[in-house]
Amino acid sequence: MGVQLLRFETECEELADGSVRVCAHGELDMATASTLERALVDCTREHHSRVIVDLADVPFMDASGLRVLLSAHDRQRKDDGELVITHPSRQVVRLLDVAQRFTKLPLAQGLAPPAGRR
Repeated sequence: MGVQLLRFETECEELADGSVRVCAHGELDMATASTLERALVDCTREHHSRVIVDLADVPFMDASGLRVLLSAHDRQRKDDGELVITHPSRQVVRLLDVAQRFTKLPLAQGLAPPAGRR
């Protein structure tokens, strides 16, 4: 029996207010975290003051994904910017709740998902 790797993809879009939204699609784990990390670095080269990470299509995230988000959050703070996480699944919220005890990863409330989603 072979191992099936699940597809993980990201997309980046600049919003009208100058912030950038990075949408992730798939399970975020040790095998896929580097894809999100590259996307966050590539999409923020222009030092956007606000980065929105949309996790609406991420049903699962492990500590590798959390590490990527924490690193991106730290980079944004060093540049006087902000990283905001939107639309996490219940499983992802549980992981972020545990992380909130040690760090402050902002979760946005009420931001609409990109057109054509949900």
